Amino acid sequence: MNTGGFSTDVDLVLDRAGQLDGLSDTAQSIAKELADALAAAGQCWGTDSVGQSFASGYTDAAEATFELVKALPGQLSDVGGRLADHAHIHRSADQVIATGRPD
Repeated sequence: MNTGGFSTDVDLVLDRAGQLDGLSDTAQSIAKELADALAAAGQCWGTDSVGQSFASGYTDAAEATFELVKALPGQLSDVGGRLADHAHIHRSADQVIATGRPD
């Protein structure tokens, strides 16, 4: 679509939106693999004072990062869905402009 200085390659946007589903699946696999590895490692820093000191400076940041990793698959799917929705809106608008009526 190309109107008023704006241009959208709807097919390209739809293609890229679809690719985000595959990336979401990959991110989901990575998050699961990481969760499994973390569960297997347990509190690997130990219970002595050095290990506990390390844990006090590490665990909050590690947990926050893990939460981001777990959220990524859903966020990628959400972005892909919104891109596809907008591409369809652009395509419909182009149809109306070209023919004077919706699909």
